[in-house]
Amino acid sequence: MHRFSILIFLFIFSTSLHAQEKSVDVKYFSTLPNISIRALEVLNDSTVWFAANKGVWGYTENAGKSWHIDSIQYDGKAPQFRSIAVLNENTILLLSIESPALLYKTIDMGKNWKLVYTDTNKDIFFDCMKFVDAKHGYAIGDPIDGCMQLIETNDAGNTWNRVACTTLPAIENGEAFFASSNTSIALYGKKMWIATGGLKSRVIYQSQNNKSVQIQNPGILQGEKMGGIFSIDFYNNNIGAVVGGNYDKVDTSIESIFYTKDGGKSWTAFKTPIPYFGSCVQFMSENDFYVTSNSGTMMFDLKSKKSLELLDANQQKLKFNTLHISPSGKTIWLAGSAGRIAKISTHE
Repeated sequence: MHRFSILIFLFIFSTSLHAQEKSVDVKYFSTLPNISIRALEVLNDSTVWFAANKGVWGYTENAGKSWHIDSIQYDGKAPQFRSIAVLNENTILLLSIESPALLYKTIDMGKNWKLVYTDTNKDIFFDCMKFVDAKHGYAIGDPIDGCMQLIETNDAGNTWNRVACTTLPAIENGEAFFASSNTSIALYGKKMWIATGGLKSRVIYQSQNNKSVQIQNPGILQGEKMGGIFSIDFYNNNIGAVVGGNYDKVDTSIESIFYTKDGGKSWTAFKTPIPYFGSCVQFMSENDFYVTSNSGTMMFDLKSKKSLELLDANQQKLKFNTLHISPSGKTIWLAGSAGRIAKISTHE
């Protein structure tokens, strides 16, 4: 899907040791104050869906002027949703993280939900769900007995099947996936990249027919329980980026952003002018991508090798868990703690 470059590229980057800053047009929206949003999908410039803890989900069809917000209960308890997939304007899937893991589907914009998959293993913990097209999708969970929990669907999420452990690479002790922004899987064409973190952090390239596996080591932080890769995105078969670092510690010694131009065979660190932790990365074009986290939101330009920190009109940092860019490239949507959602307009 083609995305257009943001207008702020026209801004001249500084070579200062401090991050160059740029004020952007930001609109803030409040959903529910007691929820944390880590799953966000943008259908178009007007329609955005989110999923959160406490069983909460919601959407806007008018670019945030109004929001429809509801929730799902299961056996009197509220699932914690950290994954969402929007297949079209009517068809949405929600996946909760821990036992019993629950995967719901609606074909009428949430008027009715059907439970299409459950996992009651006491150790199950799902981190991410992604679809490559309207029928084919994957969801990944933390390893159990050394085997990543990968499930797939070929019928738009109506049925799900577990990928056999014998076709998957072994996961090392202390290695898992982060459910920080529903972006630990990147899909493009027939290719799938899976980002791991924890005591061992790497990228697992897995062809979608599960016949080809390649282990890639970007060079990001190793050996920390809350360190490693938190998010991955690919613009095409070759150009991709991973972000992360250490959730508990941010300093200049930690390289937290890496990119590739050869499908992950080799990775290069992107030097940041300030210490930075990355929770979610998304490409706008082949040359630029955006990252958000509790450190703020930044834009990175692969062509100039420069970065730009985005601030609102009050010069406040944009601290969020996840971000997604509209197909047109005209808006960047962000979501985070306290039910906050924000929209950056990239074209006037």
